[in-house]
Amino acid sequence: MAAEHHDPDCVFCEVDAGTRPARVVDGTTDTLTFLPLTPVHPGHVLVAPRRHVADIWDLDEATAAAVGTAVLRAAHAVRAVHRPEGLNVIQSSGAVATQSVFHLHVHVVPRYAGDRMPRLWPEPIETDAARLDDSVRRLRAALDTPHVRPSQHE
Repeated sequence: MAAEHHDPDCVFCEVDAGTRPARVVDGTTDTLTFLPLTPVHPGHVLVAPRRHVADIWDLDEATAAAVGTAVLRAAHAVRAVHRPEGLNVIQSSGAVATQSVFHLHVHVVPRYAGDRMPRLWPEPIETDAARLDDSVRRLRAALDTPHVRPSQHE
């Protein structure tokens, strides 16, 4: 990958450049699939774009499609090799969402009954219908607006 698409301070860019060791599972022109340093189960892999993308809001549609395809390939490989009872596909953007490496990546995590992974979803809260309807209206309006990415204005 061309150096101009790497962040010199990013550990995942170092993995892609070959300057940081990693257990690489698969790679395409646009993506890299590798084991995290501390997987939660055998078969837990990360899928990341080779180009430095900080988070989902920095992601373009072509790279998103490449990452999605690589995630699907990884999910099928994990299923074939490790025979999990279930699978989590997790992408976190922002520190409050537990993103710790600020290079977009997707966790593909095999799951087993009674495993040590915590419950990911809290119990739902009560929300009134008017608030939900307002949210739907505002989301639909946002989807009808051309996407504006911060990187286009920096």
